[in-house]
Amino acid sequence: MARLFFREVWNFPPAYRDARCYQASLGAEDAPLGITSMGEKDTTETWAGRGASWGAALVGALPFLLFGLAHLLDGIAELSGHARLAINPLDRSLDLPAIVLTLPMGVYLVSVLGLLIGVLKGFPRWSYAYLGMSLYLGLSYFNGSFYGVDYSSWAWIPALAAILLGFLLTRSLYPLARMLQGAWNDWTRVSFALYAFAAPVLTIIFFDEDWGVLQLYGLFFDTVLLAAGAVAFLRSSTILGRVLSLQAAVLILVVKGLLGGWLDGHFWPAFLFFILYFGFLQLPAVIGLLRRGVDALSSR
Repeated sequence: MARLFFREVWNFPPAYRDARCYQASLGAEDAPLGITSMGEKDTTETWAGRGASWGAALVGALPFLLFGLAHLLDGIAELSGHARLAINPLDRSLDLPAIVLTLPMGVYLVSVLGLLIGVLKGFPRWSYAYLGMSLYLGLSYFNGSFYGVDYSSWAWIPALAAILLGFLLTRSLYPLARMLQGAWNDWTRVSFALYAFAAPVLTIIFFDEDWGVLQLYGLFFDTVLLAAGAVAFLRSSTILGRVLSLQAAVLILVVKGLLGGWLDGHFWPAFLFFILYFGFLQLPAVIGLLRRGVDALSSR
């Protein structure tokens, strides 16, 4: 196993170079980014200059819907006076539950499964939502204690295991090359991953431990909005359309939050938050600028 791993690491640079040369031979606008390691006839999404199918768009919106639904059910349980759903598989062995399954943890497991499928498919556009959501949920559980369990650093194990298992099943680092190639050709994919990573902060963080009927309606609206932004992003066939889809969803969330009393009506902290958040989503545009520079130098 170790020999196979180091061999793949050693062969990764030339393999990535060959993939780039093949992409260049097809033309920058017509390069298929969804070819899997199973063969060139198997594609997982449409070409770079086209929007994804409705099926792929709905798959990409699924983690946002599940995330909102999980917290909605938790909120409803709390308001109705019932305990939140939690399952202790080992029944408090050694006086502590070794693992506790909750609804948000279930979303984490679904996100990890989607990430694994994305790795096997060569990181199609929709898979970046699962990548971002897995990173967010792994970070949220990191060094956190929930229902008597100190998750600590092993909260990252599911996400890392999905990626490593994907590499083992494909028996190569080819999916990593496809992810890098996809981000290089379409930097909005990275923005989509950041959208899935950071957008939940604009929802649940303002409702957690402070549930009410209005908060439930608000979280339902946010859930539908985030999912709609993901669908619009994946269906869009242009860079501008993809960027505007994500930015419009975030803008609506921010305006809704400010009208609802975020930051106690202080304008400048809210404005600074607005600028930083939008800058965060726009940061991957540097990849696009870098690509233009490389293409300009190559054409000389």
